[in-house]
Amino acid sequence: MQDESYHPLGCLDGADVGVQSTPAGQDILIRQSDTGQSLACLLGFGKADLVRQTNAYYWRIVHNRQVDDLLVELIDLLISIRYAHPAMVQLEMLLEPDEP
Repeated sequence: MQDESYHPLGCLDGADVGVQSTPAGQDILIRQSDTGQSLACLLGFGKADLVRQTNAYYWRIVHNRQVDDLLVELIDLLISIRYAHPAMVQLEMLLEPDEP
Protein backbone atom coordinates (compact mmCIF):
# COMPACT_ATOMS: atom_id res chain seq x y z
CA MET A 1 0.00 0.00 0.00
CA GLN A 2 1.55 3.30 -1.07
CA ASP A 3 -0.74 5.87 0.59
CA GLU A 4 1.34 8.26 2.70
CA SER A 5 -1.21 8.20 5.52
CA TYR A 6 -0.98 4.40 5.77
CA HIS A 7 1.22 3.05 8.56
CA PRO A 8 1.98 -0.69 8.43
CA LEU A 9 1.98 -2.32 11.86
CA GLY A 10 2.74 -5.96 11.11
CA CYS A 11 1.40 -9.16 9.62
CA LEU A 12 -1.04 -11.79 10.80
CA ASP A 13 -0.64 -15.10 9.01
CA GLY A 14 0.80 -13.29 5.99
CA ALA A 15 -1.84 -10.53 5.83
CA ASP A 16 -0.47 -7.03 6.41
CA VAL A 17 -2.26 -4.99 9.01
CA GLY A 18 -1.94 -1.25 9.38
CA VAL A 19 -3.77 1.97 10.08
CA GLN A 20 -4.66 4.89 7.85
CA SER A 21 -5.36 8.39 9.07
CA THR A 22 -8.76 9.87 8.28
CA PRO A 23 -10.27 13.29 9.05
CA ALA A 24 -12.30 11.63 11.85
CA GLY A 25 -9.46 9.53 13.32
CA GLN A 26 -8.18 6.35 11.72
CA ASP A 27 -9.19 3.19 9.91
CA ILE A 28 -7.70 -0.24 10.47
CA LEU A 29 -6.72 -1.90 7.17
CA ILE A 30 -6.22 -5.66 6.91
CA ARG A 31 -5.10 -7.23 3.64
CA GLN A 32 -7.65 -9.60 2.10
CA SER A 33 -7.05 -13.24 3.04
CA ASP A 34 -9.00 -15.87 4.94
CA THR A 35 -7.38 -14.87 8.21
CA GLY A 36 -7.67 -11.17 7.35
CA GLN A 37 -11.37 -11.55 6.65
CA SER A 38 -11.93 -13.35 9.95
CA LEU A 39 -10.11 -10.64 11.89
CA ALA A 40 -11.96 -7.88 10.03
CA CYS A 41 -15.33 -9.50 10.75
CA LEU A 42 -14.44 -9.83 14.42
CA LEU A 43 -13.19 -6.25 14.81
CA GLY A 44 -15.95 -4.81 12.66
CA PHE A 45 -18.73 -6.71 14.45
CA GLY A 46 -19.56 -8.44 11.16
CA LYS A 47 -19.28 -5.23 9.13
CA ALA A 48 -16.13 -4.42 7.17
CA ASP A 49 -15.76 -2.72 3.82
CA LEU A 50 -13.51 -4.21 1.16
CA VAL A 51 -11.45 -1.44 -0.46
CA ARG A 52 -8.86 -1.49 -3.22
CA GLN A 53 -5.54 0.13 -2.41
CA THR A 54 -2.85 0.20 -5.11
CA ASN A 55 -2.92 -3.41 -6.37
CA ALA A 56 -4.43 -5.24 -3.41
CA TYR A 57 -7.71 -5.43 -1.50
CA TYR A 58 -7.98 -4.54 2.16
CA TRP A 59 -10.71 -4.86 4.75
CA ARG A 60 -11.39 -1.43 6.29
CA ILE A 61 -12.69 -1.08 9.83
CA VAL A 62 -13.39 2.35 11.31
CA HIS A 63 -11.42 2.55 14.56
CA ASN A 64 -14.08 3.97 16.87
CA ARG A 65 -14.67 3.63 20.62
CA GLN A 66 -16.58 0.33 20.24
CA VAL A 67 -13.74 -1.21 18.21
CA ASP A 68 -11.17 0.13 20.66
CA ASP A 69 -13.01 -1.39 23.62
CA LEU A 70 -13.08 -4.73 21.80
CA LEU A 71 -9.34 -4.50 21.09
CA VAL A 72 -8.63 -3.98 24.80
CA GLU A 73 -10.85 -6.93 25.78
CA LEU A 74 -9.21 -9.18 23.17
CA ILE A 75 -5.70 -8.22 24.26
CA ASP A 76 -6.48 -8.97 27.90
CA LEU A 77 -8.16 -12.26 27.02
CA LEU A 78 -5.35 -13.43 24.70
CA ILE A 79 -2.72 -12.64 27.32
CA SER A 80 -4.70 -14.58 29.93
CA ILE A 81 -5.12 -17.57 27.61
CA ARG A 82 -1.40 -17.67 26.87
CA TYR A 83 -0.31 -17.32 30.50
CA ALA A 84 -2.75 -20.00 31.64
CA HIS A 85 -1.13 -22.71 29.47
CA PRO A 86 0.73 -25.04 31.83
CA ALA A 87 3.42 -26.12 29.36
CA MET A 88 4.32 -22.81 27.72
CA VAL A 89 7.42 -21.02 28.94
CA GLN A 90 6.58 -17.37 29.51
CA LEU A 91 10.12 -16.11 30.00
CA GLU A 92 13.07 -17.89 28.48
CA MET A 93 16.48 -17.71 30.08
CA LEU A 94 19.49 -17.87 27.79
CA LEU A 95 22.70 -18.95 29.47
CA GLU A 96 26.15 -18.38 28.05
CA PRO A 97 27.99 -21.61 27.09
CA ASP A 98 30.36 -21.34 30.10
CA GLU A 99 27.53 -20.91 32.61
CA PRO A 100 26.02 -23.98 34.31
